[in-house]
Amino acid sequence: MIQDLVFDTRVDTRKMFVSMKTKIVKRNYQNSEGKSLLYLHASKNSVRERMALDIYVTSKNWDPKKSRVKGSDMDSRDINLIIENVESKITGIKTMYRLAEKHLSLNKFVEEFKNSIPRIDFLAFMEHQIFIEKNNLAPGTIRRHKSILNKLREWKKTIYFTEIDDQLIIKLRSHLKGIGNDQVTIESNMASFKKFITAANKAGIRMPLDPSDIKVGSTRGDRTDLKPEEIYKIFRFYISEFVNPRHKLIAGYFLFSCFTGLRISDVQQLTRDQVKQESLTFNAQKTGKKQWIRKSKKIDDILDQEPRLFVKKISNEEINRVLKIIANTCGINKRISFHVARHSFATNFLRMGGDVQTLQKLLGHSKITETMIYVHIVEAEACEKIKLMDNLW
Repeated sequence: MIQDLVFDTRVDTRKMFVSMKTKIVKRNYQNSEGKSLLYLHASKNSVRERMALDIYVTSKNWDPKKSRVKGSDMDSRDINLIIENVESKITGIKTMYRLAEKHLSLNKFVEEFKNSIPRIDFLAFMEHQIFIEKNNLAPGTIRRHKSILNKLREWKKTIYFTEIDDQLIIKLRSHLKGIGNDQVTIESNMASFKKFITAANKAGIRMPLDPSDIKVGSTRGDRTDLKPEEIYKIFRFYISEFVNPRHKLIAGYFLFSCFTGLRISDVQQLTRDQVKQESLTFNAQKTGKKQWIRKSKKIDDILDQEPRLFVKKISNEEINRVLKIIANTCGINKRISFHVARHSFATNFLRMGGDVQTLQKLLGHSKITETMIYVHIVEAEACEKIKLMDNLW
């Protein structure tokens, strides 16, 4: 199999072309089963690269002119199908570089072929990027991106880069709203979508839409929090003898965060031995910074009530789903997720007389402006209480 001329790549402004040739060849060496490994040979400007394909064939069945296995049995058909997929990948790489008017060097071709960057389907590209970035992203971020990818796949099995335009963005927003996502969730999903569209653009993949045209609104949310009396309701639920054991465990994790302000990603990484210590030291999953928390009596009470805490772990998705059930059972008419515990800790710390500088350290905020949001929430409540004067007569 030789490919050249049709998909040669442009190298200068005079539209001169330099041929890159690719060919699948069989190695002469045979293994103990009498089979030989196939290689992809790629050459350009008299320089050659050889890549093993992890495909094994017998010499008598190999047709070197056609780069195919002879025979009509199932194994032969399967091997030939794999070879066709290899050829399709090669054609895809050359085509995308040609359409993007980018020079395809031999080194770049080898990199593209080995890394298998998807250049047709955005969803395949997004999955690929999540995989190669997994060591640089926090576990919570990876879970969020995968969750959004699953939403997109439920909406469309394939999203071709050629169809990503203004109308698709409008339809995507409409779909996210239609499946019940609130505005903050929609904006968070769109921010993730834009991130991978931008990555594709930087990789030289062309599409009708410029990534900068995707506008993303605020993803901060309304900072729902629970008042002390509402947290006490959940605590009463937690110590009840008749509560579902799994619900009890989830309530325990939530209450632990209400008294520490820890994110769910940090709660998930802690062990029972760690939380039983007088002082709790850990590296925050989101920021990578070291945080330190001294336990209070309330935290010990929560831990003593449930020995499975920080021994039995539950997925983030189940925790957030069950928290809604717990809130409804306790008569709390608020939209609850685990992150509400962190907001509740911050606002209640200030309500009980805590100072904003200490709160900043406890929450692990790098900037005081992040922490000041909670100060504004508490101050707004205080301003509202002037209406109590209306009850004078």
